[in-house]
Amino acid sequence: MRTYVFLYNRFADFEITPLLLFLREKTEIITFSFERGVLQSEGQLKVVADKSIDDVDPNDVDLLIIPGGEPEPYKDRIELHKLLKRIQQNGKPIAAICGGPGFLAHAGLLKGLRIAHGYASEEAERVFEGSMITDEDVVVEGNIITARGQAFAEFAVEVYRHLGFFQDEEEATNALAWLKNKR
Repeated sequence: MRTYVFLYNRFADFEITPLLLFLREKTEIITFSFERGVLQSEGQLKVVADKSIDDVDPNDVDLLIIPGGEPEPYKDRIELHKLLKRIQQNGKPIAAICGGPGFLAHAGLLKGLRIAHGYASEEAERVFEGSMITDEDVVVEGNIITARGQAFAEFAVEVYRHLGFFQDEEEATNALAWLKNKR
């Protein structure tokens, strides 16, 4: 299984770390961005993208993860819209947290869907026009998973659950308790 993680400058590394911790033994993790090279996360972590967006074959993607950050400067990047649409058409899971759902909205993938996000409410109304904004931590709509920014533990558990990697619901509950330091 191949998990692709979309990176961009000032992405929120901490929002996807619990999920990547879970996935590390189940899947190959491949990072990509608009161009190859060094990107700096919101936490000042410097990361080198494995691939440029032009090197990503949508048929190779089994899971796509989009961390939070500020997607608005990239809202007109058609090459990303095309890739997101192809992955969605292939029925592969796309998981986006906090600002990450903005990329999906700009690609036109969230119209008519219930969603969670991390935008300020006035901006959310504009970005997510045609979507049903919820107060839920995580929302699963078909193969699209969206989450609020502070729900990174719940996001990790829900994506892992969606992939069928938990043996049972008790294991999922225990994983969430562990991430929230309640075990």
